[in-house]
Amino acid sequence: MSWGRRAALFAVGILVAAGAAVASIAFSGGGSSSKPVHVEPEVNFALPPASDGCNDVTTVAGGAQQVPLTVSAVAGQVAESVNVCIGGQGPYPFVLDTGAGQSTIDAHLARRLHLAAAGPSSIFAGVGCTGRAQPVSVGSWSLEGIELAPQQLTAASLPQIGGKGEPVGLLGSDVLGRFGAVRIDFAAGTLVVAGAEDPPLSGGTPYTGPVGQLGPPVSLTHGQGTTVPLTVTPSPGAVSLGVAVRFHGGAERNFVVDTGSSQSVAATGVSRDENLHGTNLAQRQATVCSVITVPLVHSGPWSVPRVVLHPQLIGETDFGVISAGGIEGLLGSDQLRRFGWVVLDYPSGVMVLG
Repeated sequence: MSWGRRAALFAVGILVAAGAAVASIAFSGGGSSSKPVHVEPEVNFALPPASDGCNDVTTVAGGAQQVPLTVSAVAGQVAESVNVCIGGQGPYPFVLDTGAGQSTIDAHLARRLHLAAAGPSSIFAGVGCTGRAQPVSVGSWSLEGIELAPQQLTAASLPQIGGKGEPVGLLGSDVLGRFGAVRIDFAAGTLVVAGAEDPPLSGGTPYTGPVGQLGPPVSLTHGQGTTVPLTVTPSPGAVSLGVAVRFHGGAERNFVVDTGSSQSVAATGVSRDENLHGTNLAQRQATVCSVITVPLVHSGPWSVPRVVLHPQLIGETDFGVISAGGIEGLLGSDQLRRFGWVVLDYPSGVMVLG
């Protein structure tokens, strides 16, 4: 699968707030208004402490494994990160990014670690930009002491990845999906995986849950929460998670479940068609290869199947080539954190909101 398609799978990918001074700019179209807009100031998210080292895993009830998760909430945006160690070196802070179909490492770090190329480089496309990525092989690596299977990573130079005080990679659904089900506990600051890794999800046919009779293990849900169907799209080396979102009870919109997005985002066409009310606010955000100014609009009443979402401000942007894959928005960590915890069960095709 080409990197360009992978970029489409994790949509705008790592939407993380970027720095911006107060400015007067004008927008038109969608739900935004054509008047001067206040661009929100820079947001910096906390990273896992290096003192955690490479072995901070504990075994909890039901044989699940738990590691620390750094949850950082700033100005209405939320980001999560974990420590990853590679070849016994590190720890290195990686964004926990369910929207990333394939895990990614900063190109400079990949060269420093002498990770071998695993094929030719390729061009990828993002929102109004292109970049170059190199597949590399990683053999021995771990998540806070949980050993991870050897695999390919995508090495690339991404905005706000690899600099001082920034994360150096994205830990995506290609890795998380191998554990079957995972619990992202925003309130407790933990990531819990159901057990040992299984083989990657096979096949390339999307499926919508619930699949099977078992569902997520009780060791992760504790018998609580509301189950929401997901559409899981497995493909060689990548996995995508989609959920149906409705605004004002309207048509279903295909949103990526994207913990790597610090703020939820709707496509401009969705904002326009659903008449989402604009504001005089905007934010600077990073895509996989660019930094863009995103106007903020009011979500109004919105929901996923069986669960009413919390009304909030969301970003609005033209996804460009990314929309060709049917992606109409990102359900980000700013909304997911409001439920305290979320369990993602990849084989069953469901999400449980606490």
